Amino acid sequence: MRILSAIIGILQPFGLTPKRVNADVITKKAKKRTGLTDLGDGMHRVGMEQLVAAIENSPLTDFGKFSSTGFGVEALSNRLMMLDYMKKHPEVAEVKIDRPVFIIGFPRTGTTLLQNLLHLSKDRRALEFWELANPIPVSDDPKKDLERRQRRTKMRLAIANFVVPEMKFIHEVRYNSLEECWSLFIPQFTVPNWGMTSRWPDYGDFILQHDMKPAYQEYKKFLQVMVHRVPDKKLILKCPDHMWHLDALLEVFPDACIVWTHRDPSRSIPSYCSLASLNWRLLYGQFEPKELGPYLEERFLTGIERGLAVRDRVGEERFLDVNFRTLLHEPEAAVNRITSHFNLTPVNQEKMDAYLNRDRPDNRGKHNYSADHYGLNVDEIKLKFKNYIERFNILTK
Repeated sequence: MRILSAIIGILQPFGLTPKRVNADVITKKAKKRTGLTDLGDGMHRVGMEQLVAAIENSPLTDFGKFSSTGFGVEALSNRLMMLDYMKKHPEVAEVKIDRPVFIIGFPRTGTTLLQNLLHLSKDRRALEFWELANPIPVSDDPKKDLERRQRRTKMRLAIANFVVPEMKFIHEVRYNSLEECWSLFIPQFTVPNWGMTSRWPDYGDFILQHDMKPAYQEYKKFLQVMVHRVPDKKLILKCPDHMWHLDALLEVFPDACIVWTHRDPSRSIPSYCSLASLNWRLLYGQFEPKELGPYLEERFLTGIERGLAVRDRVGEERFLDVNFRTLLHEPEAAVNRITSHFNLTPVNQEKMDAYLNRDRPDNRGKHNYSADHYGLNVDEIKLKFKNYIERFNILTK
């Protein structure tokens, strides 16, 4: 990382790498890359400027500025391509996202396992990493389109795994693994977890106060494009971010089926700290772990309060709760309960067994973390989340 930052710094005087992150520069680069100019109603610009301001007020390394600019160009390119695709295929606007399943809950609460098991249904599917990272078709030929988008994703993953090799032991990501759908909010520059995983509290505060309905409407357009290309299956979506904005989600997807996973916060928060620390280090070169823990603890507490407030207002009909320990020890029973509750097609038992018995790098016990390392106190976490723990009978021992 130090070598990369040094090289980027050397190239800055020649204009080959950015000295600062700039919204207009990002916009110009994205238009040049795609050859497109129509950015629609410009709703992305508010979040974009808030993000740029947060970045400019943070002590990012030269590599952090370089990667943030590239990320912004990628985001805006996807927005340009999405709007262009919908103009060329106006029928996409009429595509229904029928009874989508949303898996929510704190990060590190078994959402990945649950998503992969529900994905085994014959009439539903989750979204793979390559299509989340490159959501808009790039060729009318389905075979060529698949090859190009997957190849691009594989290249990006190779770079990411080189820079952050620990990632595969915490959460393995492959080009075709099923991942969180928060990346579909990136083209709107309204990503709740950026405030947490990138150390941008002002941006996080902005997102909490922001009207997220327009962002969810744009998010829905990306889903419509995907369903338009693969129309025979309904969607299983997963992302902890939805918990902070359930009101907007339910307004845009009134028939959503919401599966909420629960785990002892004194376990899930330190685990997420371990994951978030990788990005903090990537952007800043170094960081203070004891700053990270309390910061994420406060954000998690806000998330559960906001999510439960919406749930209390709309009623229990749309929700089903899954305990992490139940999912861990009786995954088949948890899945069958979900499919029965929401009247979904049952998942094939043989396929479930095959998935549960496979090996993964992040199954091998190499993800070590502790609450104390991140400035957290286990007893204090349990006290702060007492009402949540008691409401869902969460085991804390």
